[in-house]
Amino acid sequence: MKNTFTQTICALSVTYLLGLSNYIAAPSSVSAATFSDSINVSKIASYSTGLSDKDGGVAEIVKYNPDIHKFYVINGKLQTIDIVDLSSLESNTLQHLSKEKSINIAELLKSDSFQYGDLTSIDINTEKQIVAAAVQDENYSQNGRIVIMDYEGNILHTFEAGIQPDNVVISKDGKYILSANEGEPRAGLENDVDPEGSVTIINYETKQVNTILFDDPTVIDSDVHIRNNGTLADAVRDLEPEYIGLTKDGKTAFISLQENNAIARINVETGKVLSVKSLGFKDHSLPENRLDAARNDKIEIESLPILGVYMPDSIEVVEKEGITYLLTANEGDATEWEEFVNIEDFKKVKDSIQLDSSLFKGFTKEEAEAAFEQMKNSGDYDKLEVLTDRGNDAIYTLGGRSFSIWNADTMELVFDSGSEFEKITAERYPDYFNWSNDDDVFEKRSAKKGPEPEDIKVGTIGNDLYAFIGLERISGVMTYNITNPSNATFANYINTRDFSNAISGDVGPEGLAFIPAEDSPTKKPLVLVGNEVSGTVAVNEYQVDPLIPIESIELNQTTISIEVGQTFQLEASILPENTTDSIELIWTSSNTDVATVNEEGLVTGIAEGSASILVETKDAKNQIEANITVKKQPVEEDTEDVPVDIIDEDNENSGDGTVDQIDDSLGNHITKPETGKPLPNTATTHFSLLLYGSLLILLGGCSYFLIYRHQQKKEKTM
Repeated sequence: MKNTFTQTICALSVTYLLGLSNYIAAPSSVSAATFSDSINVSKIASYSTGLSDKDGGVAEIVKYNPDIHKFYVINGKLQTIDIVDLSSLESNTLQHLSKEKSINIAELLKSDSFQYGDLTSIDINTEKQIVAAAVQDENYSQNGRIVIMDYEGNILHTFEAGIQPDNVVISKDGKYILSANEGEPRAGLENDVDPEGSVTIINYETKQVNTILFDDPTVIDSDVHIRNNGTLADAVRDLEPEYIGLTKDGKTAFISLQENNAIARINVETGKVLSVKSLGFKDHSLPENRLDAARNDKIEIESLPILGVYMPDSIEVVEKEGITYLLTANEGDATEWEEFVNIEDFKKVKDSIQLDSSLFKGFTKEEAEAAFEQMKNSGDYDKLEVLTDRGNDAIYTLGGRSFSIWNADTMELVFDSGSEFEKITAERYPDYFNWSNDDDVFEKRSAKKGPEPEDIKVGTIGNDLYAFIGLERISGVMTYNITNPSNATFANYINTRDFSNAISGDVGPEGLAFIPAEDSPTKKPLVLVGNEVSGTVAVNEYQVDPLIPIESIELNQTTISIEVGQTFQLEASILPENTTDSIELIWTSSNTDVATVNEEGLVTGIAEGSASILVETKDAKNQIEANITVKKQPVEEDTEDVPVDIIDEDNENSGDGTVDQIDDSLGNHITKPETGKPLPNTATTHFSLLLYGSLLILLGGCSYFLIYRHQQKKEKTM
């Protein structure tokens, strides 16, 4: 009885504490502003397709062409690519844009060998001056196509891709074109086939095509989730590539496998899958990871015994200070193909869950169990969407309601925005919290995936690096300063949706495109937002000082001769001095075996030979070289046997003791060593005196000897 009484008191205490935390997270607690904008953003233009659809698929993927100041947007409703001119765009005005022309991909691809199905993705490369489009076959189990066009939409080449190409990217140098081929089992597993997910790599220079399968279980980590109780051997069909991120050099590709909550890494040059790693789970019991998971017409952002499955859609690759980072928009996606379904309402599965409290770092065992019992006994969580194929040791939900930054080499989590998206939207739009993009129901998405981060892009503004994340449901774009990847900070949230109607204004961001200031018609950074529900493209301008671009770089020396082991300080000047562009410079040596250079421009001679030192701006648009000649150190001559008066001749004209500056034949400033005043010729003088003295002594000795002998002879005679 005593133990029962004690347990009851403990349970009531925990329930009280949880209730108190819920009260603290109620609407009254979000009235005070806690998130301030550090950068201002304004919508300055809009383009409308004239169509909208509550199911989305209208204005989807948008890309900008800096060569001609136009953007290209997929009109999924009409299956065209609309081209819109931005060259006359101005700041501080709201302009309504019109399309210049449309490219009808379906008409261009008419043939007996290919039945046009769906236009899913585009990319633009200014190095090769091409536009690439991913097109799926009408038959979901047949290979798709990658169409290469010029800027006007004339087809240059067509390549066969894998099944259901869903995302296409071009490497920066234009050499490689890749597509993520999703291979979804759209008719279910019982009624038809489950196509193989794949990645197609096109070498655009040689026109060779390589489609890569995930058929090597040895590179797939054992904790990667394979659906339908599958094993790693089933990964070849179960993995569904969603999105591709490329490193700057185009040699490594990262692929999001959304339904499997994993990231694949591929060597682009060899066409080999290097690894497939799971992203793990997000612990919503931690204070920084709170969420609103209830449908009760309240804003309740709370800690709960829930594990979020990140399941990213789009990804971005960032290389900073020698480390490669991967950014993910943690959307979440369920499997719902005929009988092949892996989600259910919490109400229907709660009794089958045997909670493992050790999985939750934000709760004690008692707190986790009490919170779980509260969720089961309250009807507020009955509609919570739960994954049914991750196990019964926890409540697993779709997505992370956040964006994350990962170390791309180890896939260790560096940063996650936690519960900030829900907190910010609750603070800014409390009356429209967790609206969906197809109706006007308050907090409808709380029991689903919350704000639902969809796309993520990165770009530099001034000297800082930013991430831009589109929220598919409530709409709008989050901006974070990620200059320090491990300590990213909120910078802005702009929402240009009109909440007076269910679908009005800009609704349902699907694709984003960042335009740096140097490529912008207004000379200010822009973000284009393709809204798939409202069928609009918003042009958002970041209100910073207009860009004064860098015109050139100058060096203090462009031709240098040094000896092995010596150093020379190169100094770079950026013109004009009042530039507002990024002034970060990158120094490189063409031959580090001959000469090296550090990040400050200090050159060190390593071995005899020639090298070039390149200094360039971060965007490589401005650069200058210095030619370096490294010579052997001269061998020091042995001067011990050199006559003294020869050495003296070199010093005859150095009596003033000054240090002279002279230029060698290559123009380098050389310091002439100080020689000082000439020494007097005392050695010769001392030698002469010694010689004369010796002769006198010798003569004196001889005279004394002769006198002494003469005296002895005289004495004998007497």
